[in-house]
This record gives sequence, C-alpha cells and structure tokens, in this order.
Amino acid sequence: MRVAVLNDIGQPVYHVGDEAMAHAAVAQLRQRGVEDVLLLTRDEAHTRARFGEGVSTARAPEFPWAPEDRERYLREIKAVVAGDAGALPEDDQAHALIETLRTVDALLVAGGGNLNSAYGWLLHERAAVVHIASALGKPVVVSGQTLGPELSEADAATLRDLLDAAALVGLRESRSLALARRLSPGHPALHGCYDDATFLADDAGGAAPAAGDAGRPAGDGSGGGPRIVATFAPGNGPFGPEEAAPVHAALLDALVHRTGGTVTFLPHMAEPGRHDGDEAFHARVAALMVAEAELREIDDARRTAELTAAADYVVTSRYHPAVFGLAGGATVLPVAVDTYSETRIQGVLDNWGLAEQAVPLAALLTPGDAAWDTRAAVQQWATEAVERHEAVRSALAEAAPHVRAGFAQWWDAVVAALGGDRPAGLPEAVHADPRGVAPEFPAALRRRYTAPRVPAERRTVAVVMRTKDRPVLLRRALDDVLAQTFADWRLVVVNDGGAPGPVDELVARREDALAGRVTVLHHRRSVGMEAATNRGLRAAESEFVAVHDDDDQWHPTFLQRTVAHLEDPRTTDDGVMVRTEIVYERVEGDVVREEGRELFWADLHEITLTDLLKINRAVPISFLYRRAVHGVLGDYDESLPVVGDWEFHLRFLQTFTVGFLDGRPLAFWNQRPGQAGPLGNSVTDLTDAHRRYDLLVRERHLKQWTAENGIGLPLYLTKALEREAQDLHHRLDRSEELARELVDLVRLQNERIAVLENVVADNSFFGYLKRTWRRLLGR
Repeated sequence: MRVAVLNDIGQPVYHVGDEAMAHAAVAQLRQRGVEDVLLLTRDEAHTRARFGEGVSTARAPEFPWAPEDRERYLREIKAVVAGDAGALPEDDQAHALIETLRTVDALLVAGGGNLNSAYGWLLHERAAVVHIASALGKPVVVSGQTLGPELSEADAATLRDLLDAAALVGLRESRSLALARRLSPGHPALHGCYDDATFLADDAGGAAPAAGDAGRPAGDGSGGGPRIVATFAPGNGPFGPEEAAPVHAALLDALVHRTGGTVTFLPHMAEPGRHDGDEAFHARVAALMVAEAELREIDDARRTAELTAAADYVVTSRYHPAVFGLAGGATVLPVAVDTYSETRIQGVLDNWGLAEQAVPLAALLTPGDAAWDTRAAVQQWATEAVERHEAVRSALAEAAPHVRAGFAQWWDAVVAALGGDRPAGLPEAVHADPRGVAPEFPAALRRRYTAPRVPAERRTVAVVMRTKDRPVLLRRALDDVLAQTFADWRLVVVNDGGAPGPVDELVARREDALAGRVTVLHHRRSVGMEAATNRGLRAAESEFVAVHDDDDQWHPTFLQRTVAHLEDPRTTDDGVMVRTEIVYERVEGDVVREEGRELFWADLHEITLTDLLKINRAVPISFLYRRAVHGVLGDYDESLPVVGDWEFHLRFLQTFTVGFLDGRPLAFWNQRPGQAGPLGNSVTDLTDAHRRYDLLVRERHLKQWTAENGIGLPLYLTKALEREAQDLHHRLDRSEELARELVDLVRLQNERIAVLENVVADNSFFGYLKRTWRRLLGR
C-alpha cells in the first residue's frame, strides 16, 4: 500500500513539533507494514535529508494567506477536480498534485494544530488535498488534530467538508472532539486519540527512559541534580516579550533553587544558523535568570524528543515539549500564553490524568487572590511541583501502559482505515480521570483565567452587551469577550427589540466556549440604551461591572488589567478607565473594513470631574467599576435616549474617584461615519439629539443645585461670564481690525517693493543695453 502523508514539514523555519509528527507517522506506518510512504513537503530535498532514503517526496500545495483568496483558490481546485481543467492555468501546482495523488492508495493527514482560522491557509491546503484524494476514491484518515478554537463561519464550513470526507478522524483533546461532533454530527468515526508524536523518543532509538522510570539517574551526567528542560515560544499571545520573559526566568530560578538542578534551553522553532525564533527568546530569558543555563541551538525533532523525554522537569509554553516530557515521566510546568495554547497543553495533560495544570501566563502576571504577585506565584508553584514530583512520576508510570495500548490501538485503526476497512472498538475519548497527585496551586491560578467547568453563581465581572439587529457586529463582540485573558465574567446580552433568532444562533455556536457564562435577554420592544443596561445589570451578580456595546472592542487584557487595578489593596478608586482608540470602519455585507484610527483624547492622562463637566471624555467600553456604587448613585437614567453614560459618569465622579491606565490603548471605540440605521453610531447618527440632551442634563443639574443653594452664585456667574464674553468679543473685534490694518500695510509694502525692483532693473547693465537697443530701433 502506498500512502501519502500530509502535514506541515519542509519549512525554512524548522518546527520540531510538525517534523516530529511526520517522523512518528512514518514510524507507525512502517511498524504495521506500510513501507511505501510519500511525504508531501514544502522542500523535498530538506525532507529527504531529514527522513532518509526510505521515503519518497512530492511538493505540498501552497495557499494564499488572505481569506478571500484562499477560498477562491479552493473553489478553483474543486472545479478542476470536477473536470474543468481550464479553471486554473496549465502550470498551476494543483494539476501536478492531482496526478501525484493518483499514484497513491490512501491519504493520511498527520497530526497538527492548524485546522483553524489563525492558520487558515493551512486549513485550506489540507481541505484541498483531502478533496482531491476523496474525489479520486482514495481513503482519507485524519490523525492527532486540534480544531479551533478560532474558527470563522466560512472556515467552519471548510473544516466540516474536510471532516465529512475522512473515513476516520482522531482528535487529541476533548474540546476538539466536542467541536468536531458539532460540525459533523452524523460522522460515524470521530474519536479521541493521542498526539502522533507521543512516543517519538522511543521510535527515535530508545535513548529515552520509559515513562516514570524511577531507576534512571538524576541529573545530566555533567553537573548532577535534576535535569530541567525549558522551551518557550517568542510569541506570547497578547503579552509582549518584555512581560513574558521575566516570568519564565523567575519560574526557572525558583525551580533551580528548590532542586539544585541544571537548566537546558531546547528550542522548538527556529531557522537553523540564524539564532532567531525560540533561540533568540531563550537567550533573553536566560539573561534575566540568576541561575546559569545551557542554551542549545535548534536540533533534529527526534533528538529534541529524546532530550525532553529524559528530563526530570519540563518548563514550557509550547505543546510538544509537554507531550515528550509526559511520555518520559517528567513533571511538566506548562505556561499557556493564550486560549489556543491552553487548549492544546491542557488536552495532553488531561490525557495523562493531570487535570487543571496548564497555568495561563495572565494568571502569573496578575495572580489575584491566588498569590500576592508574580514572584510569590512562581515560588509556590515550584515548591509544590517539587514536593509532588515523585507522586507525579509514579502516576505517569501507572498510566503509561494504558496510554501505550491506546496509542497502538489508534494506529492499528489508522492503517486499517487507510486500507479501506472500517475500524471497530475504538474509544470515543482517551483522556484519563484526574489522578489527584498533581500540584493543587495551578488550579487556583487557573480559576479566573480559563473557562470554568462549572459556572459560579457570582462572577467577578458582569459584562452587559446591548445589541439590536446587528449580527455582524454582535458576532465580533462575542468573540471579543471570549478572547479576554481574564475569564471570570458573566456576559448578559440584552437584545433591545431586535430579531431574537440571529442572537440566539450566534450564542449557540459559542456554547462550549461560553461555558455557561452567558444570559440572553430579549425585549419585544426597545426600552432604550440605559434601560437595557439596567436590566442587564440586574440579571447577573458580580463585584465589578462593564458595559460592552456590540460594536466596540477590548484589548484581550482589558479585564485582566482593570480588575487587577481595582483589586490592588493600595487603590482607593471605585472605577478605572483606560486609554482608548477610535477605530473608523465601514460594514459591507458581512465584512467590517477598517478605514483609520486615532487616539481618543490623546492629551488625557487622568479622569477628573472638571474635564467631564466640559465634555464627555470617556466612553462605556473604556470603563470598569464596582457594582456597589449603584447603591449610592442609583441606576442609569432611563429617561435619556443618548448621553446616559456621560450623565452616569458625572454622578460617579461627584462621589468616587476613577483611576486611569495610560499607555497602549486597551479599549476601541468603533465608529462608522456615514452609515445610518442599525449600523450607525448614535454620536454621529444622532448629533442633534446629543446636543439637545447634553443641554438637558446640564439644566437638570443646575436646577438641582439652585434648589438646594439658591440662584445667587449661578446668577452672579452668568453675569460675570457674560461680561467676560463681551470683553472677549471686543478683544476679538479689535484683533480683527488690527489684522486688516496689517494686511493693508503688507499690500502697500509689496507695491513699493515692486516699484523699486523696476527702478533697479532699468538702471542695471541689462537695462542700459535694453534702452540702447530701443534707440537703435527708433523706438
């Protein structure tokens, strides 16, 4: 049997995980009698050199990055497969790919985490190859995949077609399995599986000890002490390297201090010889450490797997070092930099029975009530990891036979399905029950930074989202809240008189990600923005409140940083606002196109009542505050169709203080100038109403003040201001007269200068020649 294998290999930047899964797939196929393997690769010479003479290669297709371009190209390839050879030029890569796949008996899409919108071009590459193979009648198997979590509607449809075309699909996390079932509910063969490269260290030559081998030597043979392998990606989600590197350094130092071990940095992704990628970031982390560390260059995937599996501790923000470390029996301290990495890393930990161990980077930066600060958090985590090390090693050793058996059973099924048989007896899921030996502190850190298993009745933050007949904007707003690094919130979507169907549909599509943290209120008739806010607030208990309209956005760290400010025991503020940026955009169908940006009140560096008395210098999307203030201030004013947020801010600042987080914008006020109707902004679409109700608010507060204090002071100030205004008008009039006089003087001077220039010209040598010439001509 000749099998084509597709995953992401042969790139200029060497990626240990992708190459490891390809090596593992080849090894597992060969162990089951499949010797004729064709690897689809970006660089055939590179892959033949890495994999040896036993494999053949062909060029993998390359897709454009832009969503509309890759979708168009996939349609054109499908047209060619359907018989329209002219849908693409004769020299297009698709024609050669089709002929290549005619020569194989089956297609294996080996493991990976690229079936999502973040890597949409790779999703479409796989979809194209799967479609061609399926159309040619070749069995298709998909193994060891992560799906999502970022997935647009168009990409979800593409992924659905890919899954439907496969005879067998293996998902390496329970979240991916759940998503696959939603996308393709009638699929007969969706199963949980282990990562393809789980036991690559064994396949690479057996240099790595078996999982949990208590008899293996501690240390690396040079300096003694436990072996600590560290691997960190330079990409840190919404956090910059200047924030992430000190955290990683502090965690490694804490672990070295408690174990006496030695740290070796093993890069996972870099271009050989250029010292970029992981290598460069590792050097940055090592420079911040107190302990000395060994910095290694990028190495072959099999050798990297061996070294990682031989470690006692693995500290990493990447997925495959956790895979290799767990298989080798190491205690893994994983730092998840975003939802995508948390999904994958926690998935492999669950497969080994180690629940709630992936710690979000956000939780280490602002640990909240779990620890005082970053240093305290990493010290406690390291301490508990060392205390539980032997128990974890024993638990992994106990789990290893079960994992190995399930791994072998999966690959038996893969080969059977590639041969056209229907596998039977596979478990739907492979994750093990929690074993109760892992450190407990990571679970405390995770509590407010990951989607909860069981939603709490009272969340830290209530997010009120007002919407009405704007599904294209609501879709973005829902994903915006889900992208927050801080996850201890409850979202209340208030549909103020809009059609309920689109709202319910958008929420239902995100059911797993929302994890029970959403409430939807439908109003049959619109009650207005402020009434909608009040009803949303009453629908969810919380300590803090934020209003997130459906057309605005947050930076992913907005809630994390604002909550940390208000929870700081040194703060006396009851609210906090952030630097805000105006985003100008336009909605065209289902597409939102950005047209420009500018800072909102760039000169704003603090929030004061004085400033807000002049003009509204704050918007709801920039504000987080304590719910308790409503007990003093009351609700939002429901009589105001516009400027209700400004009126609330005025009352707020009369009694309380508001902090300000300067620096990079954390809130984005999206405006669509020129677009009216449901897609319009009230600030541009209802200018007259804003002017009228601005005056009404001022009049109301003036009347309240005069009722309590009399009209004497306002009466005096009005006259004084009138005199000041008259004096200003006089000065302006006089300035205009002076300006006119200056203009007249300048004009007169210009005329005099022109006359002088003519006199000078006539008396010059050239003037003399000109006069002589005229006399000669008799003029």
